[in-house]
Amino acid sequence: MSTSLQTYILFANGACCNTWNISSTAWVIYSPFDELVSMHGVSLGQTMNNIAEYSVVIELLSEYISFGIWSLIMKLDSELIVLQLNRVYAIRNLVLLRLFFRVRLLECEFDYIEYQHILRYLNTLSDAIASRMLSIHLQ
Repeated sequence: MSTSLQTYILFANGACCNTWNISSTAWVIYSPFDELVSMHGVSLGQTMNNIAEYSVVIELLSEYISFGIWSLIMKLDSELIVLQLNRVYAIRNLVLLRLFFRVRLLECEFDYIEYQHILRYLNTLSDAIASRMLSIHLQ
């Protein structure tokens, strides 16, 4: 089986400091062979947590397209975002709807994509990276 058809596992998280409305995102990527491929975090500045969650999905999908990887499972601890991406919940916020449509356009490039909700304690590494990015930004 070629690398492009094997499923990569992504753990992604958005974090927000509500006091200052500062957000960050982080992700951890595992190969189909359960090897750590990458982990990274980015500070987004002033934005809401749901926008941070969508931003990390968009960033990861864009990055994977450029790497020629067409099959992935994205695990998020934001149940709202997962339910929206899986078309269970409607989106009423126009900013989130615009981001949702960007995700849908990027999804067209993939052979297989799945969004799974996981509990926060199962997403500790990406959560720690996102929290660290917030701390660095606030210093």
